[in-house]
Amino acid sequence: METTPEVMQPAAPTPGNWKIMMAESGIGMFFLRVCLFLINLITLFLAVPWTTVMYYNAWANNALIDGKRIKFTGNAGSFFMVWLKTLLLSAITLGLYWIFVGKKNTARWVDSNLTWA
Repeated sequence: METTPEVMQPAAPTPGNWKIMMAESGIGMFFLRVCLFLINLITLFLAVPWTTVMYYNAWANNALIDGKRIKFTGNAGSFFMVWLKTLLLSAITLGLYWIFVGKKNTARWVDSNLTWA
């Protein structure tokens, strides 16, 4: 008797508890963004890698996907090279690099540093 292999069916989408976009809202995140901007302004934007990591740590603490928390594992040292490359290439190309590629560099870096908590 032959048996047919079982075919995995994709799971139906569940109406779980998703708080991704809302993770950056609220009065606490507003004040955090203001404080981080002031730190960047005072340091002539040299602190951008560190303030970026602080922002995404706070964001990940507020994000919720299907009832599970996510954790941001990035650090300023790993973001520094991404930031520096984007900054230099954007200056050389008069901002065109930022428009077409630079924004995605940061998003790729953030995505690569997210794990389940």
